[in-house]
Amino acid sequence: MYQITGEIINLFDSPASEKYDATHKVQIMGDSLTVDGQVKKEMVTLNVPLPVFNSLQGMVGEPITLPIGFYIKNGNMITFFPKSESKNFSNSISKLEGQKAV
Repeated sequence: MYQITGEIINLFDSPASEKYDATHKVQIMGDSLTVDGQVKKEMVTLNVPLPVFNSLQGMVGEPITLPIGFYIKNGNMITFFPKSESKNFSNSISKLEGQKAV
């Protein structure tokens, strides 16, 4: 299992359309090292189940670690919150108290 660690920047709902169902999203900002050792800020937006979304309310600005899955499609990395973690979301979401988001 892979994890993403960073700071919760935003939570929002994406409304349903004719093509897509409504989704709940969390945006997380973290640090990524470049090839030459510099630090670059990167933001990841994940669709999360409603119970996870609800548990993240009030945590904007807080550091967090979430489980993620990923795959490559057309040369781009796609990240997602694993469905298998939805049932255990209370165990999967760990608030990092007193630590800097990296």
